[in-house]
Amino acid sequence: MEKLFGYLPQNVTDYLKRYPLADTITEIRLRADNCMMLTQKGNTVKTDIYITKKDVDNVFFEMCENSQNAYEDEIANGFVTLKGGYRVGIGGEYYYSKAAGKYLIKDLLSLNIRIPHKNIHFKNQNKLFSAQPAGTLIIGPPHSGKTSLIRIYSEYLSEKYRLCICDERRELYNGDIGCDVIAGVGKAEAISMATRTLNPQFIVCDEIGLKEESENILSSVNTGVEFICSAHGKTADQVFKRPSIKLLADSGVFKRLVLLECDNNEFVLKEITDV
Repeated sequence: MEKLFGYLPQNVTDYLKRYPLADTITEIRLRADNCMMLTQKGNTVKTDIYITKKDVDNVFFEMCENSQNAYEDEIANGFVTLKGGYRVGIGGEYYYSKAAGKYLIKDLLSLNIRIPHKNIHFKNQNKLFSAQPAGTLIIGPPHSGKTSLIRIYSEYLSEKYRLCICDERRELYNGDIGCDVIAGVGKAEAISMATRTLNPQFIVCDEIGLKEESENILSSVNTGVEFICSAHGKTADQVFKRPSIKLLADSGVFKRLVLLECDNNEFVLKEITDV
C-alpha cells in the first residue's frame, strides 16, 4: 500500500499508516464531500477522514501523471491502472465526445482504489494447487478474492508451464511472475495474439463474459491451449445463465470449477469440482 501514499492527501496517508491490520484493506473509496470508506475482507468501514472535492480532483490529477489525455482510453472504460496493479474505478458524470469517439469524464465525484494482495491465503487452496492443472473457471461474488487467487495460481503454474496472462486492466501482472503478458489490450484480441505468437500452454484471463472473448477462447482451445479464467457469480448455475460462458462450459473448456466465498473475514475455496 505504501506505493499509493504519494498520490493521497497527507491526512489519508497518516490514517492508513496507523490503521490496525492495514494490510487486509482491499479497497479505499474517496468520495467528494464525504468520509473516506474502506473495504476490509468484504466489510465496509466508514472512517472519520473527510474527503473534499478538491482532494478527489488532486488525487486523480496525480494518478494521471498530470495528463488526463494520456489516460483517455482507460478513463473511457471507467478506470485507470497504477504501477503495481492498483486499479482505480472512476465515478462521476461522463459525456460522449464525438471528436474523441469515446466517453470522457466531466465531473469527477469518486475514486475506488482496489489494492492487490500477493500474500493472501485462501482456506483449502492446497486442494487446487495439488490437483493436476486443467482448464479452470474461478467463480465468486465481489470481494471473494477472484483476482487475488488468479494472481497466486498464475505464479504457481508459471514455475512449470508456459503461461500467458491477458491483463486488460493491468492488475494481474506486476513483473514478479515468470510468464508472458499482454497488457492493456482487450481480452478477446489478447487471447488471439497470445495464441498466435507466444505458444502458451495456459492463458489466464480475469472476469470473462463477452461473446467475442468466448469465441476466441474456443479457437485457442482447439489449438491445445488451456484456460484459467474467473467470472462474477455466487454459483455455477448463475454464471452459466450467461450465454457466452454457457457456450464455454458446453464445449468442455473448463474441466474444473472453483467456487469462492468470504466467510467470517476469511477467503475460502468453498468448492472445487472436476467436470
